Amino acid sequence: MSLSALSQGDMEESQREIITNTRFVIDEAIRSVREISNNLSPQVLLDFGLAQAVRNFTARCAALHSVTIEFKTTLGSERVDNDVEVIIYRVACELINNSLKHSGCSTISLTIDHNSSTLSLRYADNGCGFDPAAIIGCGMGISNISSRISSLGGTIDIQSSKGKGMSANISITLNDNKNG
Repeated sequence: MSLSALSQGDMEESQREIITNTRFVIDEAIRSVREISNNLSPQVLLDFGLAQAVRNFTARCAALHSVTIEFKTTLGSERVDNDVEVIIYRVACELINNSLKHSGCSTISLTIDHNSSTLSLRYADNGCGFDPAAIIGCGMGISNISSRISSLGGTIDIQSSKGKGMSANISITLNDNKNG
């Protein structure tokens, strides 16, 4: 609003151009913050649950990148604890983003299974792979995923080797408290 008010005054064309460019940059920053906020905890996750949120995210990623993403789930419209949903959503997004950014994969497979006591996530890509021991301490992706799963008392097993893609198996034991 302040920039709009400034642009109403008398000024040289070069100053008006600076204000116009500044408004554009601010508008872009606002759009980026909204997108980041939405990716952290999208409204669809809150309204419709984990399965639909992951389905929407994978569809967006597949549309923007030349990758096939196969998503399967036994989780229907039922809800699990809100904290579990948010963390599993963020982990799925992080795994996909890591694959898109680093692996050069053409296919990603993601499965979320739910039964009365366990939520499991199986993930795989056909990318270039990596040495899991060599990436400890490099970047935040894998360590963030591990700490998020640990915060839920879950387990994570990441397998990969050069030229063989990667896979991750995550399991979380659910308690009876449901927020959703």
